Amino acid sequence: MELADTAALPSAGLTAWQSLFEHAGLKAGQSILVNGAGGAVGGYAVQLARQAGATVTATASARSAGRIRSYGADRIIDYTATPLPQAVAGRQSDVVLNLVRTDPQETAQLAGLAADGGAFVSTTFPDLDDAGRAVRVVSVSVRSDAAQLAQLVARADAGELRIAVAERRPLTDLAVVHDQAVAGELPGKTVLIP
Repeated sequence: MELADTAALPSAGLTAWQSLFEHAGLKAGQSILVNGAGGAVGGYAVQLARQAGATVTATASARSAGRIRSYGADRIIDYTATPLPQAVAGRQSDVVLNLVRTDPQETAQLAGLAADGGAFVSTTFPDLDDAGRAVRVVSVSVRSDAAQLAQLVARADAGELRIAVAERRPLTDLAVVHDQAVAGELPGKTVLIP
């Protein structure tokens, strides 16, 4: 791993950690659906959930499926081939982690995939106050936490947490990278190097 690659860990890694363990309260033996597993936060969430002993279902496109499988996902749903509600066929998860922007109808459908008493956690600030069935609805806003970051770095150093960097590009490409990110054209985390 190149030193510059460690720049891909703090924000995304902390978002995954806090979403899973602080907001969702994920524990060994539980099931989790990670919607948007192909992104940086999703990749860390799959790895961390698996290491915690959870059964992981992940949504990812075909281009990310191999990487997500290597992270330990038990099941991968190609959202480009089958709509998520149809793909899970009514199976609910203890935790649903949403990392994808959704409209109100999609948000409600995703929340409906959380089991009674479970958690629907989203980093995209869903327009949903109450999912019913005692499902906790949590909007995540990551905060700095040196102790959590130290744990993530230790896992990365030990080879237990993989940092996936798809591209390393010069800082002068910032505007182009931003436009590609907005258009959903980046194949993964891109590190800009001065």
